[in-house]
Amino acid sequence: MFLAIKEMLHEKLRYSLIIVLIFLVSYLLIILTGLATGLSTLNKSAVNEWHASSIVLNSDSEGRLPQSFLSQDNINRLPKNGTKISQYSMLVKSKGGLKENAQLIAVDPQSFVYKNLKLTSGSKNISKNFGLVSDKLKDDGFKIGDYLTVANSTMKIKITGFTSNATLSALPVIYISSDTIQPLNKGVTNAVLFKDKLKNSKIPNGLKQLNIKTFINKLPGYSAQQLTFNFMISFLYIIILIVISIFLYILTVQKLPNLGVLKAQGVSTQYLILSTLFQSLVMSVVGVIIAITLGEITAMSLPSEVPIVIDTNNVVVTGLGIVFMSLLGALIPIRQIAKIDPYKIIGG
Repeated sequence: MFLAIKEMLHEKLRYSLIIVLIFLVSYLLIILTGLATGLSTLNKSAVNEWHASSIVLNSDSEGRLPQSFLSQDNINRLPKNGTKISQYSMLVKSKGGLKENAQLIAVDPQSFVYKNLKLTSGSKNISKNFGLVSDKLKDDGFKIGDYLTVANSTMKIKITGFTSNATLSALPVIYISSDTIQPLNKGVTNAVLFKDKLKNSKIPNGLKQLNIKTFINKLPGYSAQQLTFNFMISFLYIIILIVISIFLYILTVQKLPNLGVLKAQGVSTQYLILSTLFQSLVMSVVGVIIAITLGEITAMSLPSEVPIVIDTNNVVVTGLGIVFMSLLGALIPIRQIAKIDPYKIIGG
């Protein structure tokens, strides 16, 4: 690819401008992908930590946990290996004046859900009026031993420990016992979680079983949020394709006389096509590497309030996608190269 490299070094400004454009679009794409991943994680991380395969809710709840209310009769008719779960959204305050909207989640200390929770500091204790809380509250200034006062009530919950990946619908989760939540929700059970999917014959009338993926998609605003980001990301891929096509096409048209001379001298069309593909590959790879580097720096420098997650797998997929679209964008100028008639070029 000697010819391709020599040409890029000779036309530094032109090819540098294309690299800058690829870098800018790639950087925006990586940041958007990171935000999509971060917001997705913020909405569903607690659900993933439960390690459940299915959830049984009221059939009229539309898959929404707060809208689901299970009667004791229906709970008794379900298999006994499930984990009852109750949710209550509210504002909590500390003695020092800290405030935070949070999700109270009541689970049985003997359940598989509770056993799967990972402790990052403190002790794992959710006895009455004790709570295991999300690390997000720790980042906001709450400490082990603090008492959280539940707004519009006299209830106080003592923080015994912190757990990771505990956010639901973008709010930090506080795990407590059924005894603790009873004065707030009058003992209502919102759903039952199971490790394995139940047979339909085991689901009582009036209840509905959802797999966890479907349940996550039904979280308030989750699907709409992900669709919006996916649309923007897809559009940026198209922009990369168009930008590469336009610039390489213009460059190819400008150097048609030179390419005609090369063909007349015996340089094969295949060699010229590979040279153009190599140039597209080099520009996209350089632009992507710069974008990934700056994206990582941006993610580390942003405050914790910005939910951006630069995931390695996502970065690799995004980078390969950009390179692929760049190579695809080289097809139009390649067509021009294949159509060159050296006799017409020289004769003109």
